[in-house]
Amino acid sequence: MTRRLAIASGRGRRSFPGAAPKHRSVYLHLPKCGGTSLSEAMYATVPVNQRIGVIDAVSTRRALAIEAFDKDDAFLCHEDLDTGQMVFDLRETMMLQHMAWDTMLIHGHVFWSDKAERHFGDTYKYVTMMRDPVARTVSNFRMAQRTGVVAGGMDEYLASDVAKRHARVFLRYLASRNDIPDADLPAAIELAKSRVEKFALIGFLDDIESFFSRYREIFGVSLRMSQLNSAPDRKPDIPQAEMEALRALCAPDLEIFEHARSLR
Repeated sequence: MTRRLAIASGRGRRSFPGAAPKHRSVYLHLPKCGGTSLSEAMYATVPVNQRIGVIDAVSTRRALAIEAFDKDDAFLCHEDLDTGQMVFDLRETMMLQHMAWDTMLIHGHVFWSDKAERHFGDTYKYVTMMRDPVARTVSNFRMAQRTGVVAGGMDEYLASDVAKRHARVFLRYLASRNDIPDADLPAAIELAKSRVEKFALIGFLDDIESFFSRYREIFGVSLRMSQLNSAPDRKPDIPQAEMEALRALCAPDLEIFEHARSLR
């Protein structure tokens, strides 16, 4: 419901024809990085006579479960589980369809796409928002507990494949693979870092004002962002040993994050 309200709110504030952004864009939404708030603000910059392509997370999971398994199940093809690559493949097809349709703004939890870059790289500018990977993973863990994707405490979580996927979100999204074996990590990290450099704009959750300023320079429109999608419960107290284990899992994302910050 919160996601639908965000979409409705952003679209409800859309401007009349004449105030369009200078460029078509893809907002590559990295989970738990302030994306709900940012997407609403971006929707509001698109005039009503231009298209917005929302590649919604829950509906794509359900649609794939129906198509692949004949079951209407929002968790069967969840991107944090073993079937995740399948849903990302579906989302890539949807993104390419929107690009072929000249959609002004495309937004979703999508992987970097070589096909999109090859065929539409001169047309679309990529935007994303990043956050400290350890804090981002803790937020993802809390959400996964609330939604039933994970059970148990931090110890059980750290031993799971879900934790590895959460801790390496930047790596997965930018290397375009839902699961990356340890032997492939060095090459995947370098690939992800090279793709970071292709973004027109990367924001950081601890410096929103700089992101707003750069967005206005690049796209010629201003963003006004409210605080949405905040977690309803208190942040958990995580023992030092578990925090160190979590930080070790996040090592690839920390390297990618620091590389992105160095480019500012």
